[in-house]
Amino acid sequence: MARLSGITVLVTGASSALGLTTIGRLVGEGAEVVAAEFGDDSEITAAFGEHVEVLALDVTSPESWQQAAESFGARGSGLHGLVNSAASVRTGPLTAMPLDDVRTMIDVNMLGPALGIRALAPLLAASGGGSIVNIASTEAMRGSADAAVFSATNWGLRGLTRSAALELGSMGIRVNAVCPSIGLLARQPALADAGSERAVTMGDVAAMVAFLLSDDSATCTGGDFMVDAGASA
Repeated sequence: MARLSGITVLVTGASSALGLTTIGRLVGEGAEVVAAEFGDDSEITAAFGEHVEVLALDVTSPESWQQAAESFGARGSGLHGLVNSAASVRTGPLTAMPLDDVRTMIDVNMLGPALGIRALAPLLAASGGGSIVNIASTEAMRGSADAAVFSATNWGLRGLTRSAALELGSMGIRVNAVCPSIGLLARQPALADAGSERAVTMGDVAAMVAFLLSDDSATCTGGDFMVDAGASA
């Protein structure tokens, strides 16, 4: 299947387990992928070689996002999709959590996607529209002891998703959130959730992302798409 042929997608958090799985799915469906990572990109190169372009990007930096936008402008090939997959997961009691951990989660999980949408939406619009997929988690749907700040940033990402969908719809840009089980973002290979005997895998999340980037989801925007085997039902 090549339902993503002819589109270019930027994926943040590219060297994470979820990032690598997502990139593999998108490439397999015909997309041209730009893998954005801040730091070591050796896993990306080892997995995809010359099939994927690697871009150094600090998602918490407005200047870094602006440089990314300028690089796409210079390429002249357009941009059709953005997957905000970079995430920081720090757990523990809120009263004992180091302030640096609190700030890191806010900066990566909420500020990063906001900056990315702000910088790249004009490029998506110039390409005739496109799709933005924000990776949140099931913690965006409930309170979570020992993960208060992570949960709060994911609730905030849902709000950003819905508001951006309303703002950008007139530009032909769709914005949705994917909410997988939290264990996936913590690099666990799979998580068997209540409500189903089937384990949730990274591939399941990547499949949802591919769907939301494709024309198959043309009527989907401002939505929360759970990938949790019914745990939040």
